[in-house]
Amino acid sequence: MSAIDEVAEYERPDRYHIAADQDLMRMSPVAADRMAKQHRTAYLDYVRRSCDLTMRGGTTSGVIYPLAVCALAEHYVFRNVGGASAGAIGAAATAAAEYGRYAQPAGPVTGDAVRPGFAGLAGMIRWLISGTGDARWRLPRLFQPKPALHKAFRLVTALMQSPAVTGRRRFTSVATAVLFAVKPLVTVVLLLLFALWLVGPYSLRWVVPPSTWNGSLWIVAVPLGVVAVAAAVWAYRVAAARLGKITLFLLLPLAIGLSGVPLYDMDANGWLVASAVLVVCWLVLTFAVAAAIAVIYCVTSWPVVMRYRSHRFGLVPGSAEYSPGRLDRICGMPSTPAPPLATWLADRIDDLAGIDHTRALTFGDLWRGPDKPRVSDPEYCPSTGDRVINLALMTTDLSAGRPHQLPFPATERWQFCPECLRDLVPGRVIAQMSGDDVDGVSCPEHTSVTLQWLPQPCEMPVVLAARMSLPLPGLICPIPLYRDGRPHWFSDGGITSNFPIHFFDSLLPRWPTFGLNLSSADRAVKDGEIHLPDQDSSTPREPYSDVGGTALSFAGRILDTFMDWRDTMQSALPGFRGRIATIPQGPGEGGTNLFMSPAVISRLALRGRDAGIALRQRFTAQFDDEADGYTRTDRYRWIRLRLALREWREVALQADARSVLYRDRTAHYPVPAAMRDWFTGPTLPPTADPAAADINCAYQHFVDLANTCLAKQFDGTAPVDPVMRLTPPE
Repeated sequence: MSAIDEVAEYERPDRYHIAADQDLMRMSPVAADRMAKQHRTAYLDYVRRSCDLTMRGGTTSGVIYPLAVCALAEHYVFRNVGGASAGAIGAAATAAAEYGRYAQPAGPVTGDAVRPGFAGLAGMIRWLISGTGDARWRLPRLFQPKPALHKAFRLVTALMQSPAVTGRRRFTSVATAVLFAVKPLVTVVLLLLFALWLVGPYSLRWVVPPSTWNGSLWIVAVPLGVVAVAAAVWAYRVAAARLGKITLFLLLPLAIGLSGVPLYDMDANGWLVASAVLVVCWLVLTFAVAAAIAVIYCVTSWPVVMRYRSHRFGLVPGSAEYSPGRLDRICGMPSTPAPPLATWLADRIDDLAGIDHTRALTFGDLWRGPDKPRVSDPEYCPSTGDRVINLALMTTDLSAGRPHQLPFPATERWQFCPECLRDLVPGRVIAQMSGDDVDGVSCPEHTSVTLQWLPQPCEMPVVLAARMSLPLPGLICPIPLYRDGRPHWFSDGGITSNFPIHFFDSLLPRWPTFGLNLSSADRAVKDGEIHLPDQDSSTPREPYSDVGGTALSFAGRILDTFMDWRDTMQSALPGFRGRIATIPQGPGEGGTNLFMSPAVISRLALRGRDAGIALRQRFTAQFDDEADGYTRTDRYRWIRLRLALREWREVALQADARSVLYRDRTAHYPVPAAMRDWFTGPTLPPTADPAAADINCAYQHFVDLANTCLAKQFDGTAPVDPVMRLTPPE
């Protein structure tokens, strides 16, 4: 069976009709909890079919995660979905597909459009891999540059070229991109410098004839020759370490120059001195021309670098269309018809949800569920547990230096400028959000434009949140919002948490929160190869990456560590690691390479499918090492219960030991007026705490636990003791 046929198997909507009672499966978690004691069987069926999902960011997440999600959706309903960075695309698409699981298409399914539900997720993969010719490069075509910066984007795409994949040589593409990245007059100067470098050593014979060196003393000729050769070898090795085989091209002027040194009419010492002088000339000219070219490009690019804010800190706006010219295509930029990334994502989210494109899917739509009318109610803001489908995405506020979980809380009011968002998100999304002016407040960047209030959380379009989470620094433009008249730039959520596995966690989870993770391998990855740690007592495998031998690779490891260390350590904890599937990527698969052939995309997508199948089977199948009637989901809950009891024991022991400090204070301490805003009842400070009796009762229960059933540490508890700490909300 071909890869396209394997993907097509997941485009059948009937694969995802998993329950006879759809009304039961579309209840919110809190509503299901309310019926747990009266309707135990129905509640257990609801829980058995439910899961949460978080997705790590990564360039290839958009091609690896869809079939993994489809494999899970054959058994599970997604209650909470989260992601960061590029993983936000998969998370938003998953939530939309859950919304449209049983929907019919709102319009014709043609071109890049897809069916509603999870069949549409598989359809997105088929669209990426079904093109031929230039249409093979639909994925990189989604990344369309800002017209004013298309020359810089040429270099980005040129660096991704390879003869084996795209049929273009990287050296040729990069050279073309660099040569024509400047104005025509500067290009002429660069060509003249190149000609000087190429023929300069050969031209030396006309300035100083080789016969001039006849009669040189060997005591001068030999040391001069040794120094010249040593300098040339050192320079070549340094260049070869960075450029590889391309370094041979740097020897071309030297070879041409040496061809001009005659073997006749010269003695041995004269030939040696002439050759040494020519080598020195080649070295000096190479470094001089390289320095001149560097200065030219620094001077040319300096205004862009210093005014990068005017370009909105990125090469790719997201919704601006750009048609590649001839030089763009020579440098590798594909010209196949495709919409820009944010436009494509907005349309696909609505397709997956089964709605037309007149009004983008909002968080309120997900919270109400597909069975409720799509109405506008800005005050609607249910708690997390009361949401039928809950989507949470991570973004990073660079201006405040902190993460934010999207959508924003209802208590946080933000503003936006329609002009500032133009080309960053689709125009129809901007129009949908506009209409609520901030009285008397204009945009600092566009003084003739009045700022608008960002819609309340339930009215916030899902695609805007995804767009705020995925800006890869330097490539995709961040999103500017305003507060107190000052701009806040929202960039890649992976800067602060690239794998937010903690989003939906609790001491006693109802069901597993699955994690889809990515890793890089320095070797070819076998078909079906994934990593899913066992839920056992073994020591977790510690990730390892070589720091490399260069300052750049060392700096990269520092960057990866300070961005990911918390997520990495939390993912290794008991009760966490057994539900996180890691999909490895070999050389040429992912990373910063957007030019993956349909065969590579298919291989990665099917590897993701295998990860989804492995997670589904682990938590639903009956294994030989489990007692009859129990699954690995029960094992997961048992592990989490033991971890929770240890935390409760620690609190109980603290309550017992510090009773004198806390219990009596609660009963008699007059609540100060400074705490007035914490209370909503008629009793106002300063008075005794109105809840003192209940607080003391609860405190006494903790003391009793510390002296009875929690007096001793349970045997069989995991040796890893997680730190329970109070942290501010994101």
